[in-house]
Amino acid sequence: MFDLGRELELLKRILWISGRLPSPLFSGDALYSAGLIKSLALTNEAEVTVVGSRRSEQAIEKPFLGLPQINCVDTPPSHVSAALSLASSLPKDAYFLATPALRMKLLELLEQSWDWIVIDHAYSSGFLDLILPRRQSASICYVAHNAEGLIRSEIARNFDSLARRLLMRYDARKYRNQEDKILKIGDAVICITDKDASYFGRSVKRTYVLPPVFLGQATPPRSLTADTPRALLLLGSFDWVAKQRNLDILIDSLLSQLKLNGISLNVVGGVPESLRDRYASFKSHLVFHGRLPDISEIASKCRAGLVPELFGGGFKLKMLDYAFARLPIFGLKRAIAGTTKEEQSAMFLTDSVTELGAKIVENIDNLDLLNKSQSRLFALFADRFGLECSAVRIRQALL
Repeated sequence: MFDLGRELELLKRILWISGRLPSPLFSGDALYSAGLIKSLALTNEAEVTVVGSRRSEQAIEKPFLGLPQINCVDTPPSHVSAALSLASSLPKDAYFLATPALRMKLLELLEQSWDWIVIDHAYSSGFLDLILPRRQSASICYVAHNAEGLIRSEIARNFDSLARRLLMRYDARKYRNQEDKILKIGDAVICITDKDASYFGRSVKRTYVLPPVFLGQATPPRSLTADTPRALLLLGSFDWVAKQRNLDILIDSLLSQLKLNGISLNVVGGVPESLRDRYASFKSHLVFHGRLPDISEIASKCRAGLVPELFGGGFKLKMLDYAFARLPIFGLKRAIAGTTKEEQSAMFLTDSVTELGAKIVENIDNLDLLNKSQSRLFALFADRFGLECSAVRIRQALL
């Protein structure tokens, strides 16, 4: 006879702390977190409570992430001045997200008993002073979206302004210190790439590589033809200064070459108005579309997707969007961390932005090669980045 009480006893109770709730799914951090949470729900072996601040004043859609079995405790978005973090030991984002409202909710939740407490992203770690004395018997898992101790200082070096470099170096040191604190108390780390796993594995033995999950709708089989516009697609969320700097470098280095050869660039994602205005003179070959809930229409009007990041670290989730939209990928070798050699062999990769421009010009009209690339890439990604595969991996880590 089915025993509901016994069944509930067997479920692992997991408190998932997300400084920014992964909704809506317009940024890489939200997409990665949402994929992990959905994978966890798919196991039917966990009772999960996700707590965090909303990303806007708009209410969180119910059920959260379309999953009625996930309990979501949300608080208003932060209105704290990030500048005040200069006087804090916390890095800017962690300080900004550790709001009084979220701390109060977390205190209530920590009165309960949990099997796991998950700290999702380093920017969600401004609550260690609450968690440590109240964790009881709970194990702690750190979901590392990046190796912050490595990439933050690298990002800081790539800004021209001395004042900006100094501020970002200061914040990078605080990120590294905060990451070290998490690793000292952590029982497990979930990260995205093997490179990150090597970095974290020196501190935490239970380190698991969980690739991102594709959460969208795959495009049915199609072929690029001569009627497909000679255009490229660049997806991203450009709110972070590091992403803006990457976009600056790309446009400055690549767009003249594309324009000269009659190739246009479609940028989809949030881009500050000041950055859009800066490149108004390129508007015949550079189009900013803003955020789109569905990229299928714009993807159908492009011949390839771009992965051109020079710095920033981590897995670029745009690769999944391109592959499942059946677009070939042109990118930099340093920007495709987390992919296998076989997957990389299906892409068009170079070492520099200048070489990338030449590679694009050389192959943009080779429709046979582009179609072979997109078909092979789709097959490889479909085999590795699905929810079912992710559920198996997260079961090994937390259940």
